[in-house]
Amino acid sequence: MDRLLTLDSQRRQDRGEEFKSPGRRANSADRDSWPQSSKMAHSLSSPGLDTTVCTKVLYFTDRSLTPFLINIPKRLGEVTLRDFKVAVDRHGSFRYHFKALDPEFGTVKEEVFQDGAVVPGWEGKIVAWVEEDHGERR
Repeated sequence: MDRLLTLDSQRRQDRGEEFKSPGRRANSADRDSWPQSSKMAHSLSSPGLDTTVCTKVLYFTDRSLTPFLINIPKRLGEVTLRDFKVAVDRHGSFRYHFKALDPEFGTVKEEVFQDGAVVPGWEGKIVAWVEEDHGERR
């Protein structure tokens, strides 16, 4: 296996490609292309290290199997759909679903429509699904 990795890295080097291992950490050049909301200091997302309040938001889209993680500088329970839309910054028409606990049905995806509505939290964070709205009726 090591021999295959060595051969692959030699081929990439011969072609002038940069080798990126799966465990490679992001450098400052990578971070320049990240959305502003994800460039917050690590201390903001680590409880107890800073008094600044932030809510972690994990969201999924139709276009990626890997979820995105952003921080919104508000307490859980204060974050509105408008705050979420601003942080996600996507153009077009979308539907927004959030993981929530329903007393009757248990864990559900709750759709939030109104910009001023507070989005539900889940275990100290917000878990969301952003889906393109293709003109379907709600």
